Amino acid sequence: MPYLNRIEIQNLINIRSIQSSIIIKSSQLQPASLDLTLSNKCYRIKASFIPNNVSISSILKKLVLTKIDLNKEFLLEKGCIYLCELNERLKLPSDVKAKSNPKSTTGRLDIFTRIITENGSEYDYIDYNYNGKLYLEIIPQSFSIKLKKNISLNQIRFFQGKGNEVIQRKQNISVSIKKGFVSAYKAKKITSSISIQKINFYKKDLYWEEINPNDNSFIIEKDEFYILRSKELISIPKNSAAELEPFKDNFGNFRVHYAGFFDPGFGYTNGIPAVLELRAYDTPFIIRDGQLVGQLNYYDINSVKNFSYGKSIKSNYHNQSLKLAKQFK
Repeated sequence: MPYLNRIEIQNLINIRSIQSSIIIKSSQLQPASLDLTLSNKCYRIKASFIPNNVSISSILKKLVLTKIDLNKEFLLEKGCIYLCELNERLKLPSDVKAKSNPKSTTGRLDIFTRIITENGSEYDYIDYNYNGKLYLEIIPQSFSIKLKKNISLNQIRFFQGKGNEVIQRKQNISVSIKKGFVSAYKAKKITSSISIQKINFYKKDLYWEEINPNDNSFIIEKDEFYILRSKELISIPKNSAAELEPFKDNFGNFRVHYAGFFDPGFGYTNGIPAVLELRAYDTPFIIRDGQLVGQLNYYDINSVKNFSYGKSIKSNYHNQSLKLAKQFK
């Protein structure tokens, strides 16, 4: 079961399997995914939830604390839970399903997001024949953020065919930590907010602490957020896409990588490191150079000539090493 490429996703738009309350821009179409956008309707809510055959409108009657109009930029406070209706909605055919994940920038800003569907029983997965709206749960964790309607925080991928996606190849991913070098960034406890729309604007030293270890390891602290890079160089062929699957807890007491999707052409052909988002669970934990954190699963996709991840389509992280979100300079 292959991923659908940009042209095939456009075909879904043409037959109105993907609809939107605004015009879907060509810039939303990535090599193997579609950027989803916020509508003006958003809510601060008391708790996260899964609908489980209950309508979202009836759930919101019990959970809404504040109604938010995103026609103007609004501050989403860290640690609070928000639910925003998206502009896009789906009317999927019987042989197409979908999966969503945060965009790279969303993960690097430590914004926890996941898709919720009407009557859905799990996050981020949209089954065959789904016909309905899409909602995005947003939980800023390290920084309060400012955003407004039509901003994209997550993306959606489509698969055609029945059954499970077939993994073509697997690659173990580990962290790179080097004595005497900046090996990670740790988010600072700061009250200043970040506007998603401001690119190359914020001084990183105000928001991030450099981790320069005395040996090839350091301690990740409980409830702290870190940006690291992989030891491996990632090179995704133009006829493949990949997803980073975090290892289970028995490999380490931490959560790794919120935004785990890699477009066709990422790092092709010389390879570049993957940037990893990492947060400790309940206790401090020593992480060492070469420690395994996940597995990169490769999937087939029909390549699109002259359209893959990189400078030619103005990809933000095509030449990355240990790179923070694009809002920082």
